Amino acid sequence: MFYYIVDLRNAKLMKQTLTQIHPMWENFPTVQAELQDVLLIIQNSLQANDKEVEQALLDMFHAGGKMLRPAFTLIIGQFYPRNNSDLKHIAAAIEMLHTATLVHDDIIDDSPERRHAPSIQSRFGKDVAAYAGDYLFAATFKTLAYHTSDMKLVQQATSLLEDILTGELTQRTNHYDRHMTLANYKEQIAGKTAALFVLSAKLGAANGNAPEEFMTLVSDFSYNVGMAFQILDDILDYQSTNHDLGKPTLQDVREGVYSAPLIIAMQNNDAIQTLLKKKDQISTAESVALRDMVIASGAVDEAIALASSYTNDALEQLDKLPESDAKDTLVAISEALLERAN
Repeated sequence: MFYYIVDLRNAKLMKQTLTQIHPMWENFPTVQAELQDVLLIIQNSLQANDKEVEQALLDMFHAGGKMLRPAFTLIIGQFYPRNNSDLKHIAAAIEMLHTATLVHDDIIDDSPERRHAPSIQSRFGKDVAAYAGDYLFAATFKTLAYHTSDMKLVQQATSLLEDILTGELTQRTNHYDRHMTLANYKEQIAGKTAALFVLSAKLGAANGNAPEEFMTLVSDFSYNVGMAFQILDDILDYQSTNHDLGKPTLQDVREGVYSAPLIIAMQNNDAIQTLLKKKDQISTAESVALRDMVIASGAVDEAIALASSYTNDALEQLDKLPESDAKDTLVAISEALLERAN
């Protein structure tokens, strides 16, 4: 496909070739093509006065991502199709909103990497990153305002943004909490991750004026997929290398962010508790030892089972949806999520 980059010397747009859609969509060519359109919409939306901010954002989008959330908007929108152009713009808004939260996360966490590349804050500085994230938030709501027929949807987006922030604040409250429970963790990821999946589904369905029963089903479905996705993403910290993840392994643990495998393993485990007392002073060798202890405890398998329960709930809700190609695609994607940890 083609994308546009900005020449900082004269701000002219130049055409370049880049394959940036995640390979998971190769088995879904229709979705893949529509996601390429979504990326073009995003790229054309990035018209910041500060070209360094603009370039930082372009680089991040070109680094690629799974784009699950806009894909859900596009696929769910096909159950009650109406205006496909609006649907793609709404999907673009979802991806911009998601990316804005990542940019701000990297500032807070001082993350050096994102998507196998230097993060905006590490490459351009925290000031550029802050402006870039803010710019994306503004672009998100501008796009939604122009491409949704019901302003209640924008209100829902604002409300769910509050849920996302609440999840982030819950995570902050739980920093370095060695007595954190799975209930605390679920509350945290419900706001931080699942809320945006729910918004993706709701906006996709609402674009076609879907009935309320359908809206409820896809909202519940996307919540469960979002929960499963985050749990499995956290499991990858204990199964993958830095290169696989595009970020340093167990970086979250050093920053005091504890996820399902560690929370399960650290209960009544003195050796793990001793290492966690070191907080951000834990060494690389100790991080490796910690990961080995978590794996040996069987906690990763328990976390996989937890993710499976959410995935199974999602599939049960999908069974109630009308038969269609869109439904088949959602089933295939949900099943593929569980394979990430197998």
